[in-house]
Amino acid sequence: MDSSVIILIIFLLLFLLSIPAIIFLIAYLAAKSRKKKQKLLLEQIGTPEYYAFVRYNMGNAQNEFFKIKAFQGSGMIYVEGENIHFIDTLRQNPHTFPLHESSIKWEDINIVNGLLKWFSISDQEKKYYFNIESGMFIFNLNSSKPTTKSVFERLLKYQNEI
Repeated sequence: MDSSVIILIIFLLLFLLSIPAIIFLIAYLAAKSRKKKQKLLLEQIGTPEYYAFVRYNMGNAQNEFFKIKAFQGSGMIYVEGENIHFIDTLRQNPHTFPLHESSIKWEDINIVNGLLKWFSISDQEKKYYFNIESGMFIFNLNSSKPTTKSVFERLLKYQNEI
């Protein structure tokens, strides 16, 4: 076998083996960036009664078929007094839902959005869909992290208490 063919095969193998390493590096850096953004959000609002980091869609974006990601962005919902507040990491779509005037609904699995479980919160002005920000499994081994269903049930409990 010609030495140039062997060198070509070696370069091809190195290239193929580097693809998973690049994917894991990107996932690691994304998880690190997400945690930094979450920490900044929490520092900004202080210590709310209850909070959860979420992914969200607004209005009709939830059921759009052709889109790049299953969600529009990430953020945090938190309860303070008689309101559910939402703030996204880019601070572009914040909204406050009065607990006594809002509808909290379990939406279940949405096939268009990657088989993720969702719940919605709506008031007279807006409707947001939420699921729990899970990140990639390999970088998220915290078993105490809330689920989409547990956050939904907790928000319903707050609503029922007022």
